Amino acid sequence: MIDHLIQLAPDAKTLEAGRRLFYSRRWRLLGGDGEWIWGEFDVGGKRPVESAVQVVRGRFSCSCRSRSRPCAHNLALVLLLKNNPDRLTVGQPPEWVRSVQYQAERAPKPVKDAAQAEDRLAARLELMTAGIDELELRLLDVARRGIADTLGQGSESWLAMATRLTDAKLPGPAGRVRRLASLGAEGTEGEIARTLGDLYLFIRSWRIREELPEERRAELYQFAGITTRKEELLAQPARDDHWLVLGTVSGTEDRLRYRRVWLRGEQSRRYALLLDYAFGEFPFEQSWPLSASFSGGVRYYPGSYPQRAVFTDPRPGGRPYDGLKGYPSFEEMLGNYRRALGTNPWLYYYPVYLESVRPVKSGEDMLLVDVRGSALPVMLGYEGFYRLLAVSGGGPLSLFAEFDGYRLRPLSVLTALGLTEA
Repeated sequence: MIDHLIQLAPDAKTLEAGRRLFYSRRWRLLGGDGEWIWGEFDVGGKRPVESAVQVVRGRFSCSCRSRSRPCAHNLALVLLLKNNPDRLTVGQPPEWVRSVQYQAERAPKPVKDAAQAEDRLAARLELMTAGIDELELRLLDVARRGIADTLGQGSESWLAMATRLTDAKLPGPAGRVRRLASLGAEGTEGEIARTLGDLYLFIRSWRIREELPEERRAELYQFAGITTRKEELLAQPARDDHWLVLGTVSGTEDRLRYRRVWLRGEQSRRYALLLDYAFGEFPFEQSWPLSASFSGGVRYYPGSYPQRAVFTDPRPGGRPYDGLKGYPSFEEMLGNYRRALGTNPWLYYYPVYLESVRPVKSGEDMLLVDVRGSALPVMLGYEGFYRLLAVSGGGPLSLFAEFDGYRLRPLSVLTALGLTEA
């Protein structure tokens, strides 16, 4: 999401200056080419400030005097892309932008001073803690008013809270708050209460983060928005296996395309989640066709229940995959889910392969029913349910899905021809 660029703001003062420049009418030659965005800021008779941002990789260039990167001009461009993208003209970059692109491609990777990096982390943690303090006051207000009274006020206050959390570099909690806004009247009381509970658990965990084991603290930081650098991941040992692509979810947030790819290891029986971003029509770095298999080493992000990973050197599998075995019923699935949640309470998505479930329409409810008659609802807004009914013909089928604790999002179905999109 574009918010990840805003989170790179060096401090709240620079971000506020960027917001003021966002509203300015002095911008000219605003444009983008699918990878970079750029603009010139008129400073009154002098040479304009030339500012450019590489969106996906988070590189910043500006001719202003500020020592910080991103500077206020960079952040204003990002805010323009997020909130008023029609002002950006798609086309070829001007000469000065091509020069910036050329230098960026050939620039050596900077060697960061350890003390400077530690200072930046401390400043970010201070900003995040301020955002968490405000969130706690909001949740205490909900406790006083009650859930029904709070939700009766509409979603605007929650969306405003999510924006402030994003400004405080807390994309994970901001996402949970947006979930509260999106649930509205459609969500069950259990779903709403669980989301509120997740947020309060995060707040209490943040207060004692220094007391947590290293892996638990890493998972807490990942949920908050502090992720392990890719260079550090590549230094870790890889888990070699034969991996099957079981499902893919893609979408757009703030004009930045995202993609979640789920792999399953043949020998380890472990899942790996690959998360990619791309701006505009710029392609993702790697293609992951459904039901294709790859061999190679996957490196997991640190944690007590590792899930997200990187796969840097995949090779075509070249042979049939023989490790696809799933849950015979929801009882076994929910038992494993509870154990996983007890290990890592910040699981956004839990991958499940179900061996025998039937899609059933009951009034307005769309359900999946297992062999024992237990039922779970599918995700709100899921558009492929009638396709599932057609494929199943009323009988059981095997499918792969994401589970969020309440609902299932089917991603693929196993048919006689192999895995197909659900």
